[in-house]
Amino acid sequence: MKKSNPFILLLISFVAYSVFVSGQNYNVVQTLNDHAGGITVMTTDPAKKMLIAGDNKGNLYFYDLATSALIRKVDANAAPVSQLRFNSNSDLLISATNDGEIKIFDFKKNKIIQSIYSPEYSGIRFVLFSIADGFIYFNGNNKLFKTRSDLSQTVNQIYNESDTLYDAVITNDRSSLIFTCGNIIKVLNTRTDNLRQEIKFGTSGIEHIALVKDTLLATWSADGTLAMWNYKLNQLAAEPIFFTKAGNPSPLTFSESGRLMCSGNIGTWARVWVPLEKQILQELFSHKDKVTSAAFGITDDILFTGSLDKTIIKWQKGTDKPPVIQKPITKQEVKIEPTPIPNAVPSDVKMATENVPEIIKGRKVLSTEKIEVNVSQLKIYVYDNSYIDGDTMSLFFNGQWIVDHYGVTKKKHEVQLNFIENTNNYLVLFANNLGKSPPNTAAIEFDDGKRKYFYRLSSDLKTCSAINFFYKK
Repeated sequence: MKKSNPFILLLISFVAYSVFVSGQNYNVVQTLNDHAGGITVMTTDPAKKMLIAGDNKGNLYFYDLATSALIRKVDANAAPVSQLRFNSNSDLLISATNDGEIKIFDFKKNKIIQSIYSPEYSGIRFVLFSIADGFIYFNGNNKLFKTRSDLSQTVNQIYNESDTLYDAVITNDRSSLIFTCGNIIKVLNTRTDNLRQEIKFGTSGIEHIALVKDTLLATWSADGTLAMWNYKLNQLAAEPIFFTKAGNPSPLTFSESGRLMCSGNIGTWARVWVPLEKQILQELFSHKDKVTSAAFGITDDILFTGSLDKTIIKWQKGTDKPPVIQKPITKQEVKIEPTPIPNAVPSDVKMATENVPEIIKGRKVLSTEKIEVNVSQLKIYVYDNSYIDGDTMSLFFNGQWIVDHYGVTKKKHEVQLNFIENTNNYLVLFANNLGKSPPNTAAIEFDDGKRKYFYRLSSDLKTCSAINFFYKK
């Protein structure tokens, strides 16, 4: 008995589906507008519980995917957010900016836990967790980098290509990284970092790719060519099973079923496609500025589009409801929290008398300054006032870690200190790495109401520098 061609069957199913959905349009059901900046990127978590968006002010917004309620807002990055990717179990979210900053948000701890930055990483177009989530891959223009996912070790450069690395995906089993270099598709073995395969396609750069149901790779080239490639047993087919001209390339967003595709990057509207049928199902008009991103909801019937007009629009099939303007939910924003008064000192910290830390994680604490203050609270600002070389540090204050694995940048990071009266209040700089130019340094700036102070703390892997605030009413 002759076997059926699976791609013919797949094409038939797409044709049938396109007939089924014809006449069913997406309509606006809600407009989410509580955003400080224009939306630049969106994604959903693998479990389809959350919608996460980034804006051009560096903020992250976490929405309940089912209800569209804002869960939290996080001031994450110092530049527009360009990448949002999850690890395999949805516990960690990576956000990245084009200028070379990467941060990791931990959902269990409900905070950003890791950060790195370097001008060498500028031109980031992708950042992805690798096999077992132990490492991450990311690019900086034409370079491919790899580092541990806790961002605590040296970043290794794996490849330095002759052309731009445009986009990448990683397979569900995390065994293969598929990335594009100019007009070449490359498949990398994540266990060995050796290339399994290289395929040249056309003459234009392949700017966007997506993996559909882990069996089809979609590519979109600068000349407008949209193509589909069979992916099986860690290998891409030598030739695409389908290609067509689809206009200006855009980030590729596919529905949960893999049947529909949504694209933007063409103006103030988005397009919904049945790609294998070469059919535009619908064009969505309601935004007032460029549509940058899209994400399907729990089912194919729900779609979200994000725009530089600072809104996210929720669309649904078969509804004629007027747009719903979401009221701001300011109470759920993540804000700078006062540092708590310590209840117990961590076990890896050795204290001397009168609230003086002596040893932290095996490193000696060196006091550099003693400052008398007459206020119970003080806002300080932490930043790098010299060369940005990838320093990551933590701040220890009064028995608590108040800043954890923060990648120091030119942007001033605000921290509030709560002082204990009539005793020492030690602020310790702990170096998580040494960057490219040891030691690890950070500028500390504050104003006590009388005058402005500026200090430069410097720590290495053996010692920690500190400022002692002595509070008297």
